[in-house]
Amino acid sequence: MDRRTLLALPLGTPLLGMAPQAPAGGLEADLSTALAAVRAIDTHEHILPEVERVAAPVDVFTLASHYALDDLTSAGLDDADRRVIEDPKAATGDRWRRFEPFWRAAQHTGYGQALRIALADIYGVDELSSSSLDGLNARIAAANRPGLYRDVLLRRANLRVCLNDEYWQPRPTAVDPAIFALVRKFDAFVSPITRAGVGRLESQAGHAIASVADLERALAAQVEAALALGLVAIKTTLAYDRSLAFDEVTEGDAQRAFDRVMRDETPPGQGFRRVESRPYKALADHMFHHLVQLAEAHRLPVQVHTGLHAGNGNFVAHSRPTDLTNLFFRYPSVTFDLFHIGYPYHHEAAVIAKTFRNVCLDFCWMHVVSPLIARRVLAELIDLVPINKIFGFGGDYRYPELSYAHLVMARRNIAATLAARVRASAFTEARALEIGRALLHDNAARVFDRLAPAGL
Repeated sequence: MDRRTLLALPLGTPLLGMAPQAPAGGLEADLSTALAAVRAIDTHEHILPEVERVAAPVDVFTLASHYALDDLTSAGLDDADRRVIEDPKAATGDRWRRFEPFWRAAQHTGYGQALRIALADIYGVDELSSSSLDGLNARIAAANRPGLYRDVLLRRANLRVCLNDEYWQPRPTAVDPAIFALVRKFDAFVSPITRAGVGRLESQAGHAIASVADLERALAAQVEAALALGLVAIKTTLAYDRSLAFDEVTEGDAQRAFDRVMRDETPPGQGFRRVESRPYKALADHMFHHLVQLAEAHRLPVQVHTGLHAGNGNFVAHSRPTDLTNLFFRYPSVTFDLFHIGYPYHHEAAVIAKTFRNVCLDFCWMHVVSPLIARRVLAELIDLVPINKIFGFGGDYRYPELSYAHLVMARRNIAATLAARVRASAFTEARALEIGRALLHDNAARVFDRLAPAGL
């Protein structure tokens, strides 16, 4: 099959790209075909607004900048060379010279696989090389125009909706309802650590913040503003900056910590010390409980980053899901969506999901972190956790081509895992398809119940 034929395939046809392909026939292929027709709900993205995407120059190095370059950095790419690779004004040949040696080492990781699938399926380039680079960049530039998102996310990927965290926006901002649903982080209100940080929150709130009570009111107003724009979930990535152990702290103790912030009593550390030292933890703990209470009042799920951090270097132990246990007890009516299945603490996360009715596990990001690990963990979870508590896919990318590729990998993983269980007589093929639909759509549709009805 040539690339023109491939790109003309009807909606729902599985496109397998460069990674190992499913068998040409048989049970796994049948499940793959059936799951490709499921309009999936993508539980987590960071996709730029299309108007911003098409206004900027985009090439293969742009696409590689989200995650793939992190593996090149792990392989030895230094910061100076990475800056050149990410500079669209630098000469293409110079960027490739710095990129290629480390790409050879990293192209087979999950991140590398996702990039290769996107380039093959969407841009018709099977191998990234010096000879294919100019033609590939020309195709990417030609496609970088209005309508790209509908083509890639709705037509090719067959997504119903992407839950999108536009974390770079200073205030809640409307999203394109034909493609996205709004998820919002409020971490800046939870953990201001300098007087200047409080000043930025005052600018957002439009009034002075002189106490914890003022900070709580400002946070509540931000949540209300996001709800008016269609907020479907609250998200936190505080595990990038501190542990997930949130103690119950009185307002008096929180106020004392707030007063110290306003005096800039303890300046934040530099470099990794900023993460290692948290002098105002009491304030952040109190405010995070307040945020969960707002989620409880508005019946909003809370999405929590657990496990592996993006980028290069962090304190992974800060993201252990077991540190959240007191919250699961304290707020039984709040659904907690544990991102990235807690990997490498996935066994802890699995036990939590098995024993707490208000905890779900989310495979967002995981199929590109490691396709093999994602398959193994999914097989374990089918034995351990009720199937209605598992979300099978979230892209967790900035660029839609890579979200498409991630979904290709997720559908393939789910089909392979379910086919193996059918062959082992664990359940029937019909039940396997039912589970696949639950993982890709039905579970998320039930939990994120503020989503617009399908078809709208």
